[in-house]
Amino acid sequence: MRLVRLVMLAAVALVAVAAGAPAASASAGTVLRPDDDPFYAVPRHLDSVRDGTVLRSRRLAADTLTVPAPARVWQLLYKTRDNAGRPTATVGTLLVPTARWTGPGPRPLLSYQVPEDGLATFCAPSYLLRAGAVPVGPTNIGFDAPQVAAAVQRGWSVIVPDYEGPQSQFLGAAATAHGILDGIRAARSFDPAGVDRRAPIGLWGYSGGGFATAVAAQFQPRYAPELKIAGFAIGGVIADLNAALRTIGGQPFSGWLPFGFAALDNAYPRAHVEQYLNATARAYAAADAHGCAGTAIAGGPFNATLASLEAWPGSLTAGRFAAFAHDSSPIGLGGTPGAPVYMYHGTADELLPVEAARRLAARYRTDGAAVTLVQDEGQSHGGEQSYGVAGAVAFLTARL
Repeated sequence: MRLVRLVMLAAVALVAVAAGAPAASASAGTVLRPDDDPFYAVPRHLDSVRDGTVLRSRRLAADTLTVPAPARVWQLLYKTRDNAGRPTATVGTLLVPTARWTGPGPRPLLSYQVPEDGLATFCAPSYLLRAGAVPVGPTNIGFDAPQVAAAVQRGWSVIVPDYEGPQSQFLGAAATAHGILDGIRAARSFDPAGVDRRAPIGLWGYSGGGFATAVAAQFQPRYAPELKIAGFAIGGVIADLNAALRTIGGQPFSGWLPFGFAALDNAYPRAHVEQYLNATARAYAAADAHGCAGTAIAGGPFNATLASLEAWPGSLTAGRFAAFAHDSSPIGLGGTPGAPVYMYHGTADELLPVEAARRLAARYRTDGAAVTLVQDEGQSHGGEQSYGVAGAVAFLTARL
């Protein structure tokens, strides 16, 4: 029982990270899950619809959010593309401060990428921002609602996209980038919100949200070149999936491993990830295939090494799978951020090794990007999530 408790506590710390998971809201039992809510239904015949077009909207009261913010709030269903480039739609939550903007120029727009880390739509931020989160249950552990509220209090408009889309394509680089960039397009074109088309645009995310922000930065010059991005703040980034898998193996929270395999299989079905897994790994991945990361971590396996899950020696550490994982990571994807990048990472990160972040920063610089990499000595993955916020906010404030 003590081991189970320790692992559950680790899950809470690692998925909710140091910002802390908000308590379940009073309305958690009354908010429809996305699969049961007609608002989320993807319309047919989207092929000829422009990416980023708002298809449906609804106004929410600010006090219905788990962390209320002084803002006008909408949910937007907008056209985007999945990981294979096919037309689909997803939801973003748009918050526009009620206070008058007093800064220079138009009010800035921030796209904040929550670490969605889920394989079900009830892991999505648009749902959790209303329903709240519960410790290690059927919904995700937590999300960065306090950062969203703080950005609103600075006077910025904020779009929080469900960037994994209706198929919950966690770790799907293309789906993620499309969902974010089309969310910005949707926010700018939604007339009732009054987002100025000249507004400076920033992107920010940590951990899974850092992965999301990184791939959006790399896709933006070719997918959404009309967006004039002021800066990208990328924290605790999943820079290299191979490095992350090797690091997580053998630790109490190694339940991340089969959850990651299930995510890659969902986002990249043609890769046939299951062929590289032994029967134990396949069973765990199948159990993880329709839930959120917190439940998967708490369910184990505990202290499993990567080698113990291989179909044959080296199947997960070399050859075709390793090449696929590299090419699906920011470090292996093409594209270079077209705006300044602020990266922050703890040197004691027990999930995502800082060396991979260093290599990603070096790759960006080699390709011509302006990059600031802050390495906070001794900070763990969860610790850096809160410790690095001040630097990220300072960077975004200067850029926006």
